[in-house]
Amino acid sequence: MELNMTFNGLELWKASGGFANEPHMHDDWYQVTLPIRGQCLLVQEQQTYTLQAGFGIIAHPRTEHFFEIGSDAAVIVIKFRNLPRGLADRGSRSVHSELQITQAFDPAEIGRLFRGWHVTGLEDEPDPLLIQETELSVEQYLERILSGPEHSHRAAREAGSIWSGSPEGLLLSGNNRPHFLGVNGSNLGIDPHMKRVLEYIHSDFTNPMDIDSMAAVAHQSRYHFMRSFKMLTGSTPYQYLLNLRVEEAVRCLRNTTESVTEISFALGFSHVSQFYRAFQRVKGVTPMQFRNQL
Repeated sequence: MELNMTFNGLELWKASGGFANEPHMHDDWYQVTLPIRGQCLLVQEQQTYTLQAGFGIIAHPRTEHFFEIGSDAAVIVIKFRNLPRGLADRGSRSVHSELQITQAFDPAEIGRLFRGWHVTGLEDEPDPLLIQETELSVEQYLERILSGPEHSHRAAREAGSIWSGSPEGLLLSGNNRPHFLGVNGSNLGIDPHMKRVLEYIHSDFTNPMDIDSMAAVAHQSRYHFMRSFKMLTGSTPYQYLLNLRVEEAVRCLRNTTESVTEISFALGFSHVSQFYRAFQRVKGVTPMQFRNQL
């Protein structure tokens, strides 16, 4: 395997350019193997499957399996301990019948999503909110491709474009930046619970935040909240939070003599390098270059 990321109860892998592993099984992991280019020869429970790009397969816990790809092929593997919530809620008999060879999937879509997820793994110390958003994105994708047809189309409609705005997965820039909404009572069309979420974020954006707390303020489930927030602001909560921090950094660079390091940690960035990357993506220059131009 060439790339891998580990989250809470999730592992994401990618292999390309020739790969083969030995027969093995996972005691408490499900595994979805998704060929995105070329052909994948997969053996599971002594049955051979020749999978083309766009058709995947799932291995249940304690199911022996292995696969091989050629030099012109690539696969993405998602391992997860727990079934996505939407599947688990339907009962074991329905789930067992649905979790066979998966529904056809879009190789271009999973490739794009994986690039966004991979950015999270590149962070020195990923923000907990970014990790939560990544986990929710993976879970929602799994629920969609593993559901039966009658559920898959509904899940796709509900998914909307929650995580589709930024391929980098970190923050938006230029014309795709979040809509920073005022919280002083002028936004009469905003749901009052969502308005309280915005007040919460604007008042405490230098401190760690989590999706469950924001969803509780909004009186919504995590999935409903993510969808509502994206529709309202044009961004995910993490993108919105990060851009607020960058805008505050601009104010500090202009109006104070604080060092870049001091500003970085005061705004809640875990590493100065993370602050540099975020600032440069939004403003097109590093914090020091921005200050020197003043």
